Order: sequence, then C-alpha cells, then structure tokens
Amino acid sequence: MKRLTRFSTYVTALILALFMTVGSSAYAADKVGISLPEAQNPFYVLLGKALTEGLAKHGFEAVVLSANADVNEQISNVNDLIAARVKLIIMSPLNLDGPAPAVQAANDAGIPVIMIARRLDDKYKHLWKAFVGFNIETVGRKKGDWLVENRKPGNVAMLLGPEGALFAIEQDRGFRQVVEPANFKVVFAQNSSQTRENGLKLAEDALIKNPDLVAIYASNDDVALGAAQAVKGSGLQGKVAVLGTNGTPPAVAAVYRGDMAATIQLDPFAWGFLGADTAAKYLQDQKIDNSFVEFQSVLVDKANACERMPPHLREEFELPKECR
Repeated sequence: MKRLTRFSTYVTALILALFMTVGSSAYAADKVGISLPEAQNPFYVLLGKALTEGLAKHGFEAVVLSANADVNEQISNVNDLIAARVKLIIMSPLNLDGPAPAVQAANDAGIPVIMIARRLDDKYKHLWKAFVGFNIETVGRKKGDWLVENRKPGNVAMLLGPEGALFAIEQDRGFRQVVEPANFKVVFAQNSSQTRENGLKLAEDALIKNPDLVAIYASNDDVALGAAQAVKGSGLQGKVAVLGTNGTPPAVAAVYRGDMAATIQLDPFAWGFLGADTAAKYLQDQKIDNSFVEFQSVLVDKANACERMPPHLREEFELPKECR
C-alpha cells in the first residue's frame, strides 16, 4: 500500500506540474498545445510530462490541457488552445468522432494537429499531419497470443474501456482474432472509463456470473489492477489470468508478483519524446503529412518483468535484490 501511495503522490505532483505549465506558457512566443483525454490516468500524466520535456529540448513551450474523460471538455480545451494561438496541437482524442469539430476548427485556424496514442476515425485523416502511435490490433493480438500459449481454452471476460474509442475497438478486435479460433469464448464484455474502481467492479460482476473464467482481458493497466484485486479477493489468483496494457510500474510489479499475468508495455515517456520530435520536425518544415510514426510495444510477463521495471523504481515496488 505504501508503494502505491508513494507512486500516487509522484503522479499527483506530475499533474500539478503539468497544469502549472499551462500558466507559465500563457505568453510564450513558441507554444505547442497538448490535449490529453484524462487528467488522472498515470499513463497520460507521464506522456504529457515527456511531451513537455521533449518540446522544451527543441525550444518550444508546452500548454498542457487534460479532459476528465469528457468529450465536451476536450473540445473546450482545444478551442482554448486555438484562442491561445499555439503553433501546433498534439492531441490524444477521447473517441473516434466527438473531438472532430474541434480538430476541424484548428485546421480552419491554420493550426496543424498531430495525433498521439489515439486518433480519430480514418474519415478525418485529412485533419491531422501525423499519427504517433502503434498498431493497436497488434497489441490485442499479443495479449491473445500469450493467452493461447499459456492457458487451456475456456471462458474469458473482456473489460473493454471507453465505448467508441479507437484503441479500445481495435485492441478488442486483435485479441478476438487470436483467441476465438483457439476455442476461447468471450462470455462477458463491458465498456467503461479506465479506472481501477471500474476494473474491480466489472471483474467482480464477471466472476459472479462466470466463476469458471480462465482470463480477464483489460483495456489498460488501471482496469487490470482493479480486476486483479477482484480475482485475488475471490481466491482465484493464479487460476484467472489478468491481462493489461500500458506497462505502468504498478502493473509490471503486479506481473512480477503474480497478481497479473501480463501487460503490454507502451513506455509513455519514450512515446512522448517521439511525439515531441515529430512535432518539432513538422515545425522545422520537414514533410510528415499523413504519416504513421510507429511506436513499438513489448509484452511483459513473469519472465521479463524485472528487466522491464525502470531501475529507479525497483526498490520502490519492493522487487527482489536480483532485480535491482
């Protein structure tokens, strides 16, 4: 509990630092706007911090605005960035369609947009200059491959993440493409915002309805950590494989301890620096129009959890000495 409290304190400090960035950027000559979908999600906090630091190295100051999983708030945030006359907007949209009018407004104002981590539906592809992301279906397939290789066929619950979000839809599709032909059956599927509380509640519901589950697929690590808590509370640890995405330090530690079976590590810090580099290249007149700047993901399970935990956090999360 203490290590999670310390990590939460660290994340809270980053959130405060990011919002302080907004105020300090109000009169900056070379501002780049950053629109993130969630204010409390550790993944997006770290992504925003990396974008901010990466842009600073290129001489740009970040204006970071985060929505509270609310499309209308994200639209308002983008409109605020337009009003601030930022040179470029880096955006991770909440879903496929909702923020599109705001992106159109940015285009109308002559402000280029780069998508990162998530993107709008392809019918809006003309509205952004680049997408810095990964092949989302591949992430789902990696989770499916792990399940097929490590568990006998059985019933699976899927905690899908936000309804209408592209990353949730395509990750779901990639997972099913692998597990369903291998005789795994999805018996529970539910959308929700990506919080640990929702993961706990939905996993409890799934286990009550289907006590014979062999796996719980979760759209991100926060949901997976909640699901792992439900599995442990039901006395099924080791029998129900919990699969997450993002590879946050708490999740990697949970994989090492056996609370989770696997996660897909996306490394928001490296991802953010790649996004900052891409934005800087565009602003320096290098052609990246409608390109896909791919970021690679890594599956983390018990075999490589130690090496995938950042060294400065290994003691924090009480990994054994051989991991430090």
